[in-house]
Amino acid sequence: MKSCKSIQLYITSFAYPLDSVKTIFFKNQTLDLLCKSKDFYIKKFIGSDWSIIDSGFIFSGPNNLNVVFTVSKIERNDFNIINKYAITYLNGIKINNNLEIVLSLINNTIDSSTIIEFRLDYEKDSDFQNIKEIVKISLIKKILSQLCFNIYSLFKLYDKTFKNNNDSLIIYHSFIMNKYYKDAFDFFYNWNNIAKSLKTDKVWKIISENEEGDNKNYKNFSIIINENIKIHYKVTSLEEKKDEKIEIVYSKTGNSFPALNNYIKISFFNIAKGICYFLYETHLPINTASSIFQTSSNYVYYCNKKSKTYCENLINNKNKNVNNKF
Repeated sequence: MKSCKSIQLYITSFAYPLDSVKTIFFKNQTLDLLCKSKDFYIKKFIGSDWSIIDSGFIFSGPNNLNVVFTVSKIERNDFNIINKYAITYLNGIKINNNLEIVLSLINNTIDSSTIIEFRLDYEKDSDFQNIKEIVKISLIKKILSQLCFNIYSLFKLYDKTFKNNNDSLIIYHSFIMNKYYKDAFDFFYNWNNIAKSLKTDKVWKIISENEEGDNKNYKNFSIIINENIKIHYKVTSLEEKKDEKIEIVYSKTGNSFPALNNYIKISFFNIAKGICYFLYETHLPINTASSIFQTSSNYVYYCNKKSKTYCENLINNKNKNVNNKF
């Protein structure tokens, strides 16, 4: 639509990060669950998908409401996702003028929550008046409100509802370290060093041990906290490209104490003799609330920065001691 008018139909917010809400909104399994709703029914044409332009859908709702629409535009970046749906038929009447429902998912960077907004775009006031003669706007607003409520409810039932799901939230942290990449890897590969950098070595008891299924060629370990909590991590892969990078991946075993970060990947990229690029990646469950996501991200960043500083100072102190001998 080159130029259009717009009216807001419904707006709300979810206390979940944008990636979580995006996954739920555009997941085919979500559509299947919504199709079982007593309030409305959504059917997609063969070969259609929420992420494919020109995909077609039929919406059937209360008061014999029937809408045929297609995905007309998709815009995605780190801050928002906008899907536009062109309405082609409304209650059996062909819509000849441009009429679109616009769904916007907006990342609220203040608290990592997500704003959800539905708007109706149209070209002329007469087009809008024609729509109001076919269906009440209040009914559309009520349906969108119920739709958001149903999707929000899926977050609470996510683990039980979505079987064999591999969806996850990803947290990235990175920085430059004044350290040769191999030396940086050696430091982080020994988790006792990390405990010392966080001053938790008196609280955490870190032991090297292998559980069933662990690769004994790697340094697998368990963290015991306050003698009551045990978290076991095993190395699932360790790869090195000489003079380029070292990458290690950890996985928390299913029978250890619950921890959010089931997956950890740490990469060390060689930049120069005494400089490397550190990249940390961890995964959280897709139904992690925004407050927990933000707290976890901040805590992981704090831990990594403390370990970075400790590691760099440790090397500098060693070099000073060597120089003092001469």
